[in-house]
Amino acid sequence: MSNAPHSGPKIEFPRPLATHRLIRDGQTHFNETATAQERADLAELFGIISIDLLSFSGTITREGEDGLRLKGRLRATVVQSCVVTLRDVKTKLDEVVERLYSPDIDPEDIDLDSDEEDAVEPLTRTLNIGLVATEATALALPPYPKAKGVGAGDLITETGADDPEPEKPFAALAALRDKLADKQ
Repeated sequence: MSNAPHSGPKIEFPRPLATHRLIRDGQTHFNETATAQERADLAELFGIISIDLLSFSGTITREGEDGLRLKGRLRATVVQSCVVTLRDVKTKLDEVVERLYSPDIDPEDIDLDSDEEDAVEPLTRTLNIGLVATEATALALPPYPKAKGVGAGDLITETGADDPEPEKPFAALAALRDKLADKQ
């Protein structure tokens, strides 16, 4: 028996459940809350300031003979930087999450570009509801958080929002041409 540390990728919010027990039981309720360290690890993963709260609750039911359906609710409070002012922006997330799993799905056959809402995912020996919550949180994060009072017109451009239009490269030649035309 090896005492080697786990060498797989780091899972920031691990909540694995054995799928054979889930199928046997028919219905399982879950209610998970991320610890302070897990929230800090997830905030680092997402590149945001912090996650003040993260909870995921719901049910997992047997679907057919050997499949599973997860229905849950993700609640989180995240803090991101405003894309305009860089001030902290606190956002509350409240998302309904639903996943369908089947042992008949080969992970190699999954179309990652599919926009299909009810895509069936492969059912493996464990179902990690923490990974489901992590994915749902990542998808729910506002891509361009803005502080209160900041509008779309407030974006700062590279040349500055109030700078006059930069001189065009051939403006000097056009001015010279016009000057020469006036002399004739």
